[in-house]
Amino acid sequence: MKQPLLGLVTLLLVIIISLGIISLFEEATFSTWVSFLFICCVPTQIVVALVWHCSIPAGVSRLAQPARGAALTGLTAVVGMVVAVLTYYLVGKGHGVTPMLLMYSILTVVVTFWYAVLWQCWPVTLFSNNPLVIGASALLVAYVGAYVLFAILFDFSFLEGAPVYFPDADPGGMFMAWTPMSFSVTTAAIILTLVLFDFWPVAGISKPSIKVLAATAVVMVLAAVVYYLGVCLAGMDRVGYMSLVPVSYIFGIFLPLSLMQGSLFTNLKQPLKGLALTVFCAIAAILLQQLYLLMGPVVSGPLAAGPEGNYQEELWLASALLGLTFPVLVVMTDYFDFWPLKKSN
Repeated sequence: MKQPLLGLVTLLLVIIISLGIISLFEEATFSTWVSFLFICCVPTQIVVALVWHCSIPAGVSRLAQPARGAALTGLTAVVGMVVAVLTYYLVGKGHGVTPMLLMYSILTVVVTFWYAVLWQCWPVTLFSNNPLVIGASALLVAYVGAYVLFAILFDFSFLEGAPVYFPDADPGGMFMAWTPMSFSVTTAAIILTLVLFDFWPVAGISKPSIKVLAATAVVMVLAAVVYYLGVCLAGMDRVGYMSLVPVSYIFGIFLPLSLMQGSLFTNLKQPLKGLALTVFCAIAAILLQQLYLLMGPVVSGPLAAGPEGNYQEELWLASALLGLTFPVLVVMTDYFDFWPLKKSN
């Protein structure tokens, strides 16, 4: 089976598997414990797939499929479980899967995208070309860097009086928590958009430090523009904006990047190729978003939207798309290398 049919069939399988997993749990359990445990695996998945290219551990990379995919999945699950236990007690203070714990976990994924995708593990790559060192640095930056940002920026005092609020787990940062949360996810969407453009226009900068600074500036400015248009100008609720715009768009991006392996619009040059891919991803995001919103009540029961319903539908959508379906997608496309739909290399 060849692209793009391979990607479309794999997407169908990923959606079926993901919705099947979601249907096993009550909505409250899925949106908290299940989502949290899967998210704890994502930084490791990014390192294994993007930094190590599924070649580490060396013994695992020499295995044939499906043994290689199963081994990488098992390794990721073990690391994710260790991370889950540590963050549950160190960040969440053992109070259950609270909004504080979930937002910190999501932030670790965003920071991983910043460090591994945008910065390409700079500056550690200046001092070492050892993939183990580089990968370990990515995980260290993901969790320590996320905690620093979490402590400085996130404030949960708006939840005072709610049963999910615990003062000792509230870092008491500078902004109402949903503001840095929704903006940070927007930056991740812009980072992946730069991938669609092959990092045009900063790709030609030869000096790594200048390139990192330029790329950072581009991401922050574009993210600020998108956030302003959605939240400030259009007046979207921050939770609804995050779920319907950057989260859905990020999921749409994985269709051409991961599932179709860059096989679309190969005859176009940048920036036209990036523009065509961006439009494609936006359309895919809308279609997939609507599919999940349609299937949500089927697999999880009625979902209430908006602040009156405690954003049940919005949070379910974000958890379903990036909290669960994305990790399953990585397992299928990177760990198992599309097995059994295509022969293993």
